[in-house]
Amino acid sequence: MPHHICKNCGTQHAESDNPPTECAICQDERQYVGWDGQHWTTLAELRRSHENTVRLEELGLYGIGTEPSFAIGQRALLVSHPAGNVLWDCIPLIDDGLVDMVQGIGGISAIAISHPHYYTSMVEWAKAFDCPIYLHAADRQWVMRPDSAIEFWEGETKDIGGGLTLIRCGGHFDGGTVLHWPDRTAAAVPATQTAAARRPR
Repeated sequence: MPHHICKNCGTQHAESDNPPTECAICQDERQYVGWDGQHWTTLAELRRSHENTVRLEELGLYGIGTEPSFAIGQRALLVSHPAGNVLWDCIPLIDDGLVDMVQGIGGISAIAISHPHYYTSMVEWAKAFDCPIYLHAADRQWVMRPDSAIEFWEGETKDIGGGLTLIRCGGHFDGGTVLHWPDRTAAAVPATQTAAARRPR
């Protein structure tokens, strides 16, 4: 059975034969449902119509996005770190080209997400890179695709290794989180300035 993805917010849901009747994240007042209602796609369909881009934002920091823009235009950031790369936030689209490219710069050791509007296809990413997803427990109810890769943390801070710390700030969502990266000089030097991961033709 497919895992349907909401076209409005990009959140992937638990597997089902038919699309869900609604997306709880879109129904929430912090998001929206379009005038023409709720619409759905799948990862397979998304791979046929969209592609990923990877750009060097600064030394040791890569921006990962989707073209053309999809859902609410999420962008993820890949923090390159000697203790293990961390994906900060997440986007709906992941494909073999992107996985190969990210593996080429050290892979992903952990995924950490600021708030539910970036949960997207986080489980697909975790499975592709065999890594945990760190979410604050205060936002547990917004997980639309539960999985054993998700590790809920509590309290105000969480050390995820290498001097990187998750800090609960709240605000937009109760578990709203930022990632503190104090020593960017420890970042690995990238081999290229700009790259694009394109879907197979």
